[in-house]
Amino acid sequence: MDILVIEDDPLIAETIRITWPVRSDRLRFLSTYKQAAHIVHSCEIDYFDGIVIDINLPDGNGIEILRAIRRNTNVPLILISGAGTGDSRADAIDLGADDYMMKPFHIRELQARMRRLVTHRSERPVEQRKDLVSFGRVICDLQRRVLACSGSEMRLTDAEARIIEALYKNKNRNCSKSFLYKIAFFREFDPYDKTLDVYVSRLRKKLKQLSEESGSCIQTVRGSGYRYSEL
Repeated sequence: MDILVIEDDPLIAETIRITWPVRSDRLRFLSTYKQAAHIVHSCEIDYFDGIVIDINLPDGNGIEILRAIRRNTNVPLILISGAGTGDSRADAIDLGADDYMMKPFHIRELQARMRRLVTHRSERPVEQRKDLVSFGRVICDLQRRVLACSGSEMRLTDAEARIIEALYKNKNRNCSKSFLYKIAFFREFDPYDKTLDVYVSRLRKKLKQLSEESGSCIQTVRGSGYRYSEL
């Protein structure tokens, strides 16, 4: 699992990091409201399997982060707090939290609760999953790694399909090169590396060959990255 932990107490954050029971899980830590707000309003938020939020942050309220997340995604989310009443916990659930834990808590229990939420989400009926996406008149079958239009098909590489999926999931939102490098190539962005630009150019050509108008769906965001804009 890829888990985002928003916790301002460095001791608690370090305890979670060191004692998290599943070593294959990947944890990312943020400590302020400002850091969390930046992630929430970017396309990165969609690629976490679960989120843990401390309600009391030094520069803001975790409840506001919860509200912002729920406007964009239904990712499993657990709130943690050092204080609270039955009413405050109920209010948090009403606002969209999937679970609520009071400090101190056992890290193993936190991981188990998150695993249950993530597993439950992944077991939703298959018809809810989006394997077919459209770029103008071109249909992209993410499972088969194929672009199709009017009976013609073109194959996609795995990296091309990951770029298509990331852009589509974040339609009309800017996707930074840093974000796309992690999604497509599983590495950090190097400003001297033009691999992503080459892949996007190749994708545009494939889309344009199938449908002239579809090639313009992937737009360049100068100095930042790319975005998918609906025609």
